[in-house]
Amino acid sequence: MPAKLTYAHHGDACRAANALDLVGDRWTLIVVRELLLGPKRFADLQESVRGITPAVLSDRLRSLRQAGIIDQVTLTDLARTRAYAVTEWGRGLESVLASLGRWYTSGPDPRTSGGMTPDAMVLAMRTMAPPVAEGLPSTALRLYDARQPDPPVREYRLTTVDGLLDVRPGAAVDPVATVTADSTAWSDVLFGGVPLTDAERAGIVRVEGDRDIVTDVVRRYLAVAV
Repeated sequence: MPAKLTYAHHGDACRAANALDLVGDRWTLIVVRELLLGPKRFADLQESVRGITPAVLSDRLRSLRQAGIIDQVTLTDLARTRAYAVTEWGRGLESVLASLGRWYTSGPDPRTSGGMTPDAMVLAMRTMAPPVAEGLPSTALRLYDARQPDPPVREYRLTTVDGLLDVRPGAAVDPVATVTADSTAWSDVLFGGVPLTDAERAGIVRVEGDRDIVTDVVRRYLAVAV
């Protein structure tokens, strides 16, 4: 197979063009998206990056490692499982994805179809973070992707950073409210205007604890999504 010619090969010194040489291929930014909130195994990425083949995923991971955007790591489980994680430099691509999301949202038709992985949904929440005047009580968010068979539940915690609502990976400590939801259904509630009560009745969103906190979070996101 002939070597792929880059923008740099063609004499384009634009740094945006050279950045696209690294992350402009199909699937590449989606692979990065699924690694921004924590390391994942190859099999995890295969399930999260829907439509990618194992051969293409291997190629993208290899290219990202060569570019210094991701690295291979060893998890602390008993099996010492190998996984992939973004580097500190690679973590800067979250702002790129956020800008792309905001740019698409401002377009003539921001509607989308399909579903959301848990990490993609949390990154969307971070992108569209609403203001919060006071600290948010400890709130847990537990998301799963109902499109997968027997999907794992991923734990996140809601907090505030610099006056904005933020979501971080990891379990909340002594939460006063807990949301457990299919990530696509939670997206429909926060960004699509689906009433929380309807999602609860359908069994795809469950709220435990202080419901007022959850309804306030939903209200804040609906306000910025308009």
